[in-house]
Amino acid sequence: MTADTAEAPGAGSRTRPPLGRGLLTLVLVVAALAAGRVVDSLTADERVVFGRPFLRPVSVGETVTLRYAELTPRSVDGAPVLDRGADAPMQSPGLWVVTRLSVTPTLDAEPLRHATLVDGRGRELTLGGRNELLCAAPVPGVESECVVSFEVAIAAAAGSHLRVARSGREVRGDDMADIDLGIGADEVRRWAARTDRVDGSAPPEIEPTTGARADAS
Repeated sequence: MTADTAEAPGAGSRTRPPLGRGLLTLVLVVAALAAGRVVDSLTADERVVFGRPFLRPVSVGETVTLRYAELTPRSVDGAPVLDRGADAPMQSPGLWVVTRLSVTPTLDAEPLRHATLVDGRGRELTLGGRNELLCAAPVPGVESECVVSFEVAIAAAAGSHLRVARSGREVRGDDMADIDLGIGADEVRRWAARTDRVDGSAPPEIEPTTGARADAS
């Protein structure tokens, strides 16, 4: 090609995209298509399960290993009146169901923040209002206590389950303890007839350097 016939820069010439950018785009497109095929291959039931926590069943007196803690439901008690320690007691037209948990964090010092009670009729009661979850500040590797109090209708108390987890905002895909409270009709009748209070006071704090309970002598 002579100087007379040479093309001027930009005249009819094309600029090739960098090779690395093209490969990255191809990889992203293939990944997106693969992800779409995975989602499309799920049944309706599988999609629902995909957005749920991993329920770990446990009964009172047993210990369950969660991703972030060892948890043992120690006791379940109930009555129409809740004793809140220094705070004023609360009367319920139904029952206060109080569960005490022993929790030993194995991952970090995050406390339990999520609790729901699924009553015997399948209704899910959440925290807030008068229902509460009280936990001592956790120390990794040291057993501490949580107290969970839920107000439940007398006719729906039997067969209730308590579900607790670490995150108070996002529980999908994480471990959640599903506690069979073992409440039968006899317990419900006995609790409904009580004239004393069920103890729902806050648990003792843990001394972080020694691991001792604050109320220990």
